[in-house]
Amino acid sequence: MAVRGIVIVLSLSLINMAISRDKKWNLFVFAQQWPPTACLKSSLKHKCNHVPNQVKTWTVHGLWPNFDDEEVMSCNNSWHFNWDMVKSLEKQLNASWPNMLDKTRYRWLWKHEWQKHGTCAATLKATDNQLRYFQKALSLNSISAFNPQKALEKAGITPSCSKAYSIDAIKDAVKKYFRINTNLKMKCSRQTKMDRTLLQEIHIALTKTFNVTTLLDQPHPSCMPKDKIYILPFHDIHCSK
Repeated sequence: MAVRGIVIVLSLSLINMAISRDKKWNLFVFAQQWPPTACLKSSLKHKCNHVPNQVKTWTVHGLWPNFDDEEVMSCNNSWHFNWDMVKSLEKQLNASWPNMLDKTRYRWLWKHEWQKHGTCAATLKATDNQLRYFQKALSLNSISAFNPQKALEKAGITPSCSKAYSIDAIKDAVKKYFRINTNLKMKCSRQTKMDRTLLQEIHIALTKTFNVTTLLDQPHPSCMPKDKIYILPFHDIHCSK
């Protein structure tokens, strides 16, 4: 009986901690990434040699609870990642939320995203455990309304080693297709070897009911208006052909 009492007290403590944390975030940032750029930007320690064959389009980088423009992270370090909870999603995760880094554990990325961001999202019923959290991010990435590739293709913006686009053209295409009139964040990276600026990520803000909301302006954007932005093709991320 005493043991049962201790378990109940501990459970209530965890619930109370979750409730108190919930007051500290008010929106999600949903981040999608272009795999060729993500692969090229990998570190020397964890190199990415190529985009996996099962990855065909934009993938999830994360679904991150925020308080306005600040990430809320690592809300419950005692809630460890349990692969058994999400292994039914393995095929989808490999295609739409892959770990492309060599010399990392196979499940490293998903463990990292759960413990850093998912434990904060768990105060919301729609994402209150590992399975629901990953399912929600995957579902957001799969719906046509949030498909960056379709958005860009509709505007005539296609991956290329030779053709570049302005960041304004890319933003306008995505906003028009997503049917949003709020700010969104584009993240770019500089590829020194190629002397090019590459489109890397698109971030949009979502309410706790997963409707688009305002994403605050970023003080130091990585995609500058003067830049020529390249979106490299899957089949030749090094532009060697």
